[in-house]
This record gives sequence, C-alpha cells and structure tokens, in this order.
Amino acid sequence: MALLAAVATAAAPEAGAETQVQVLQLRPDLYMLTVEGINIAVQTGPDGTIVVGGGPKQSGTAVLDKIRQIASTPIRYVINTSADADLIGGNAPLVASGRSIVPQPGLAVNNNSGEFTDPNVGIYAAVVAHENTLTRQIEQGDFAPWELPSETFARPNYQFYMNGQAITVIHQPAAHSDGDCVVRFEGSDVVVTGAVFDMTRFPVIDTARGGTAAGELNAVNDVLNNHVFTSTPIVRDDAGTLVIPMRGPVSNQADVLTYRDMIATVQQRIRHLIGQGKNLKQILAAEPTQGYDTRFGAAGNQASTEFVESLYRTMISDRKSQKRSAP
Repeated sequence: MALLAAVATAAAPEAGAETQVQVLQLRPDLYMLTVEGINIAVQTGPDGTIVVGGGPKQSGTAVLDKIRQIASTPIRYVINTSADADLIGGNAPLVASGRSIVPQPGLAVNNNSGEFTDPNVGIYAAVVAHENTLTRQIEQGDFAPWELPSETFARPNYQFYMNGQAITVIHQPAAHSDGDCVVRFEGSDVVVTGAVFDMTRFPVIDTARGGTAAGELNAVNDVLNNHVFTSTPIVRDDAGTLVIPMRGPVSNQADVLTYRDMIATVQQRIRHLIGQGKNLKQILAAEPTQGYDTRFGAAGNQASTEFVESLYRTMISDRKSQKRSAP
C-alpha cells in the first residue's frame, strides 16, 4: 500500500503546451517533483539546494522554474542516479543555473572584492554520479562538458554533508545498468531509488549497459536491508523512511518489499521452467508474471515480455558460465 496518495502522472505534453510539474512536500526541507511521470527529489536549506534527477529533456526549464518557487538557495548539486534520458535529460538548465560549492583549484579570485575573475566560476552546479554513468554519457555524445558529472566515484558510495545532514549516494552495481545509484538523505530519512525501483512497471534490465537480473534483485535487497527503515513499534502508517521511486507515488518499506518479492517470485518461476527444459517462447507462453500484471503492467505487455526475456537471458548466461567453470 502506498504511503501517501498517488501523485497524478502527467501525460507527455502536446507541442506548445505548458509542462506541468506537480510538487509534494515530504519533509519540511524536502520535496518530490513529478513531471511527465518521472519523480525528482529536491532538498533545500541554508547551504544550498540538492536535486536528484532532472527529468526528461523537454521538461528541464519547467522543473527549474518550480524549484525556484520552493527553494531560496542556489542549486549546489545535481545527482545523476543513472544515464537514462528520462532521469538526466533535463539536467542542463539545472546545472547551468547553479553555483558549485566544490572548491576549484587554480581559479583566480579578486582579493579586493572576493569575486572570481573567471566568469564561469560558480555558475555551474556540481554533478555527482558513478564513473560508469559518466562513461555512458560520454558515449552518448549529447552533453556539453559542463553538463557531465564533475564529482564521480568508483567506490561503493559517495558521501557529503550539507544543510545539517549527511547525503549518501550508493552505487548498485549491475542492476538496471552498471551505473545505478540510490540516494539517502539521512536527516530527512528519505531514499531516492532512481531506476532501481519503479512503482508503475516491471524492472527494466538494460543488459546492453551492464544490467543483470541478479544485480537488480541485489539492489532492491540492499535498499530494503540497509537504507529503508520503519518505526518500531509501528504506531502510524506514515512512520519510517519515505521512498521516492523513479515513477509512481511516494512509497515506504512495505512497497519496496512487495516489489522485491515480485522480482524474486518471477525469477523463481522462470528458473523452474528452465529446469524443465522450456525455451524462451514456451516460458513466455506460461506467463510467469501472472498475478503481478495488474499492478506492474502499466507500460503494457511489451514491458512484461522484456522483463521475462531479460531474466531468461541472464539466467541462461549464468548457467553456461557455471558449466564452463565447473571442474
């Protein structure tokens, strides 16, 4: 059961139509923006504003306008949770309007006024992402140098402290892709999942960009076991960590658990059918996602088919690898 009322999902706007950005305040300092169905997190305070996600490219300016209405401090960080166009396409106006808080060695300062003599200093917000996300963006070739991640990491997580709380960007290797991250705002007790968790559809395993079925399940398990908590004893429904999925209403631990169990159940069904010697066509005909299509089938039958195909292919690949490595 979703924690709060569902946020209405805006359809793709017609040409010339005004882009609608919905705002839901989750904490005194943290908001969820929804544009064209994609969720964006905005945390703001005296040190500056942090934005997780940028939304689709055509929505970037509308998102920035809405952020300016709810935040009085400049954007300091834009966090990319993957290289998906729906999540970072609208980054440009957010980054360009920001003022980085990260020191930039070698840039001259006018000692009399305290102003930077380089006109570009402080104009851009820092972009945080895993190194694999930077690699994917460079491969796409659609980004100006200042739009690319400037604060990258290859370790399990990237941490910084701002607005009185710790913010942790946690890498989830080989999940939806090889650069996925989830973001935890410790003081606010809010987690932003990026493409790892989507309330409206089955997981998309982007095998071309390093995604795996096992990695996706591991990522959701990690979110559940290490980053999302509930109150004990449970005294009200809205206690505990709030979870912002890629799409769909703000969620809680129970929603993530339901998603995790769905992935595990479908995997087990496919594993059983593979053990019976069934091929992909036969497995698809057996409808291993039955029971979940109503809740997670918003993207249509094709999404279900692609999910099953990706699970099947990664399982078959794992079985072949195990046979090759067996003594």
